Amino acid sequence: MKSFFVFWRASLALFCLLAWISASHAHIAISNPPGQAGPWSKDFKNTLHAFMGYQGKKFPCGGYNKGPVTTYRAGQVINVRFWNFAIKDYQKFPPPSGIIPARHGGGACEFSLSYDGGKTWKVIGQYTRTCPDIYFEWPVMIPKNVPPCSNSDKCLFAFSWVAYLTNQFYHHCSNIIITQNATSGQLQLPELDMTVVDVAELGQPVNTRAKGDGQKGRGPGPNPADIERSTNGFYAFGGGAGKVGIDLELSPPKRT
Repeated sequence: MKSFFVFWRASLALFCLLAWISASHAHIAISNPPGQAGPWSKDFKNTLHAFMGYQGKKFPCGGYNKGPVTTYRAGQVINVRFWNFAIKDYQKFPPPSGIIPARHGGGACEFSLSYDGGKTWKVIGQYTRTCPDIYFEWPVMIPKNVPPCSNSDKCLFAFSWVAYLTNQFYHHCSNIIITQNATSGQLQLPELDMTVVDVAELGQPVNTRAKGDGQKGRGPGPNPADIERSTNGFYAFGGGAGKVGIDLELSPPKRT
């Protein structure tokens, strides 16, 4: 009988370990720019890659402490990179082949700026169906006509994701500074608000997904048309995105 209980306890411990490994390899966070609570920060949290609401994870940004600060200039392109716990060296890109991306069949990603510590968000890039993916870079341009933002406590860059295979919303943030060299012209943030769905703490029904590519492993990478829009000023104030942007192919559709 004693040997049975020893075996049972060992089996339970192994099951818990495997479950933790599975959970820790799932989902995605941003590594470039380095996001809050990552292994590159002083406040590492093993929930940084999880969806809003997981173990009390709060919107926006997960409720984490300030992370590393990256300085960008208006008009600069950020080559966004993603990370998960299966990637041992976050500085190496692309990661080794064979890593499970846990990207839930892709979906719709938005990249946004906040100048007020996460109270409001303005979109500067959108990718549909194939986003995110740890094996590709996702270029996003900081619009040339945004105001400068020198307070890294309030100036944030965010990745948000509506998944394809599950009703989950992901939101991960980086602390940044934005410099502006323009001496003339109107400086203003974009008009397009970030899409927020499936956040129960905001009273939203958790029932929304985005159309994806359906790939469980590595996907086909960013759509060239999405790259073009996200790097040519389409999302800048006065650009083609306006207050509408592109169709993220949500189901059910976002109410306006």
